[in-house]
Amino acid sequence: MELAGKVYDVITDPNNIHPTIKSLIPEIEREDERRYWRRVLRVAALCHDIGHLPFSHAAEKELLSSGNHETLTVELIRSQEMREIWECMTPPLRTQDIVKLAVGPKELRNETFTDWEAILAEIIVGDAFGVDRMDYLLRDSHHAGVVYGKFDHYRLIDTLRLLPKEEDGSICSWC
Repeated sequence: MELAGKVYDVITDPNNIHPTIKSLIPEIEREDERRYWRRVLRVAALCHDIGHLPFSHAAEKELLSSGNHETLTVELIRSQEMREIWECMTPPLRTQDIVKLAVGPKELRNETFTDWEAILAEIIVGDAFGVDRMDYLLRDSHHAGVVYGKFDHYRLIDTLRLLPKEEDGSICSWC
């Protein structure tokens, strides 16, 4: 969660955003929207692995009817008990926003993601720089007593930037 919040702060800092992108993402300019999405990102980061079984992926195919923890994660986030929690927050969080950011477009192929939602989901589940990957690399290398999973994640996070798409100037990704 700390990493996701830090990444969000860095990429939404007005000094780190191309002027074209600022005009395309009015959420960044509006403080209430920015606060809302930062909270959704933090909650989604907390809930990202909520469907994981003990010992990670080892027993998923045998014990989960869906065969993967992402489906269980979505079910748990959408559960009535969790929805009551999201609705009690100030401001209330939309369940589907949390789901989208927690599992990302690769797992929710039937959902439509705005560019903004896709980028925020990438912060958590991205293949290259997602905080889920950063977290397990750092945690696993620490607990295994090896150095090959350690890297300067603070520097990586501090240098992240939003980039526009090639032709039309809309958001593409962060790097």
